Amino acid sequence: MVISGESQRIRQRRGRIFALPEEPEVARVWLPRYNSPGLAMARAFGDFCLKDHGVISVPDVSYHHITEKDEFVVLATDGVWDVLSNDEVVNTVSRVTSRASAARFLVESAHRAWRTRFPTSKVDDCAAVCLFLNTNEASESSSSLANNLADAVQVSTAQCSKTIQPRCYSQKRF
Repeated sequence: MVISGESQRIRQRRGRIFALPEEPEVARVWLPRYNSPGLAMARAFGDFCLKDHGVISVPDVSYHHITEKDEFVVLATDGVWDVLSNDEVVNTVSRVTSRASAARFLVESAHRAWRTRFPTSKVDDCAAVCLFLNTNEASESSSSLANNLADAVQVSTAQCSKTIQPRCYSQKRF
C-alpha cells in the first residue's frame, strides 16, 4: 500500500516506487537509475542512500492513552513487524516467563517466522525492546523501575545476535 502523500514526496525527489513481481503487495522505494535498494518503507532512520530521494526520518506518530489494562509496549524494527502481526507479538510477549527474556524470545520468534514464510530469502534485521508497564514489586526505587522498564534490548542481524543490557544512571543532588 502506498500513501499518496508519501509517494508524491518520493517522486518529487526523483525516487521511484514499484513492487516486485513476486511481492506485488509491497511497494518499494528505489534509486532513480538503479534497481536498489528496494526499501519497503517511506520513513526510516539512517537510510542515507535514499534520503535525497524522499525517504525521511520524521516518524508518523499516533497516540494511545495508557490505561491500567495495558501491560507492555513493544518497540521493534520492521524485521519483526513484517512477519508477525500485532496479535502474534502480544501473544509472544505474554507467554514469556521472565521479562528479561521477552525481547530475545520475540526476536527468535520473528527469525523462525522469516525462515518458515520466506525459506529462500535472507532474514531481515530484527531488534526489539519490551517495556513492561505494570510493576508489582514491593519496593520500587526510580532506578529499579527504570531497570524493569528496559530489561533488555535484543538485537539480531544476519551476522550476529546479542542482548544489550541498558544501563541506568542516577545522580544524587546535594
